[in-house]
Amino acid sequence: MNDTAFPLLHLQTEHTIAKLKHVVELPSKSAQLYSLTVTAAEITLIAPSQFVNQHRALVINREDNWHVIKFDTTFNFSAVGVLARVAQVLAEHEVSILALSTFATDYILVKQQQIGRALIQLRQLGHNVTSVHQLA
Repeated sequence: MNDTAFPLLHLQTEHTIAKLKHVVELPSKSAQLYSLTVTAAEITLIAPSQFVNQHRALVINREDNWHVIKFDTTFNFSAVGVLARVAQVLAEHEVSILALSTFATDYILVKQQQIGRALIQLRQLGHNVTSVHQLA
């Protein structure tokens, strides 16, 4: 592994990105990824598709079949270009991503039909990619 590579976790649970009518209550802790973003223009939920299906009455629009890749390390807030490098390589191979960051962790979401190509490119960059069904 080179000095810019880090471990990645490929979460195999299908996720959905949904625009909601109003905020929904999320689990306080989970082995899956849940993210809720609220702005003046919209409310966006990223969650396992099964959860979104259970709240379908709140969904205005949705995009299904996303896989999550977790950057399984913590970066200092002063780290520069980590996500950009991954995004650049994937873009060069026509893999579209949605990037998401939390306080301590970065994630990218990749459409199911592109996940194989994405994982190959990430491994070629030197990243150790482990596929899991839930986050640790």
